[in-house]
Amino acid sequence: MISTLFTSILSIWLLILSARVIALRGASFLKFFAFNNFGEKALSRSVRAQGNFIEYTPFFLILLFIAEFNGSHPHFLYLVSCLYLISRLMHGIGFGFMRHSPFLRVGGITLTFVSILMIAVFNIYEVVSSF
Repeated sequence: MISTLFTSILSIWLLILSARVIALRGASFLKFFAFNNFGEKALSRSVRAQGNFIEYTPFFLILLFIAEFNGSHPHFLYLVSCLYLISRLMHGIGFGFMRHSPFLRVGGITLTFVSILMIAVFNIYEVVSSF
């Protein structure tokens, strides 16, 4: 159920990032998402924020599902999932919606790496300790 919840929440965030890209490409029906438009650079940054999300999120969700399927403690799963969600929100907002925010961008990607590393190492530990 935890992987279902976070897959759903992260999917909604992907739709928001995608709406931003579509709006910056000129879709008038999504002009609400085109705020803070600073030209071609805004579009480029929004495309990369969306792309970055798409590159990392599937791996995290697969690792989360595996950990949940193997019966990992829910508190750990919620902790690492919340950390990942916060990291993706930070990075997406800092890179896709703002002109310049190194704290959100760098902090977001750092927390992304930390959360993926945490759950990957945890899954490896679970397998190795079962021998």
